[in-house]
Amino acid sequence: METIQALMLGTTNAAKIHGVQDAFAEMQPVLGAPDLSQPFTWTCQVETGVSEEPWGFPLTIRGAQNRARAAYARLDETAPPCPTAEVRMGLGVESGFIEVAPETFTLYNFDVCALFDGQAYYLGISPGFEYPRRLVRHIFFDRQPFQQARQYITTTAQVEQQAGLVGVLAGGLTDRPEMTRLATRLALIRYLQRHAYAKWD
Repeated sequence: METIQALMLGTTNAAKIHGVQDAFAEMQPVLGAPDLSQPFTWTCQVETGVSEEPWGFPLTIRGAQNRARAAYARLDETAPPCPTAEVRMGLGVESGFIEVAPETFTLYNFDVCALFDGQAYYLGISPGFEYPRRLVRHIFFDRQPFQQARQYITTTAQVEQQAGLVGVLAGGLTDRPEMTRLATRLALIRYLQRHAYAKWD
């Protein structure tokens, strides 16, 4: 079993934190990690280097990678020195949009998880869901902040820290932590299979 000795996530968003925790719990049989029960010890707020609502795969991936690299740097500042054989990991989760139907301005929201081990990035991408077009107009045309733009859908305070907008739209059938869990799990699988990918390439 591989073990990650030190881990830092580049966000303090509770929904994303829960998703990462769930993904690592599922991967426990093949991947050891530090204790993730106390989020304040392994999360930090970082700059993404992209807009608050990144549009397209390239920009969303860049945001996730920037978060992961900044989290890794924070880990270097806070964690005690460790042998080079030990694995440190920075994680970044970025939520973004991809245009599916340009003629109707239909955007889908998805998560990207980036893992950074100091040398390479390993990515995972979640499924996506359609944003209501009125909400898209509020955000991208009217330039309203998300909390203001989504008032006609939900007035729940800090919904983005809980089930997320997808949780409201899905009526509880899925939620933001689940999207983050899937993206993180897929990124972890890519990391664990890195040696096989090197042979397959």
